[in-house]
Amino acid sequence: LRPGASAPQMMVVAELDDPFCPAPDDLLVNLSESRAAVDALLDMLPGAFANTAQVESCMGPAIQAAYMAMNHIGGELFFFPCSPP
Repeated sequence: LRPGASAPQMMVVAELDDPFCPAPDDLLVNLSESRAAVDALLDMLPGAFANTAQVESCMGPAIQAAYMAMNHIGGELFFFPCSPP
């Protein structure tokens, strides 16, 4: 998400053994400034992965990448892991 953007963008990091954060400055936004983009992202997520057959989780690398994105500014990180049955 970029501040002031009207739509979210998806970046895929395929390397699970050594995750990296490709653009940490553009991943975190002020909610009051980018509410429309955050709402669009949350609305897009269920449909974006509705037809996937992959059931494994990559929660560990996802947490590492999230930490790398926010370690320079701090904050809280909430994860709600789930996978299709």
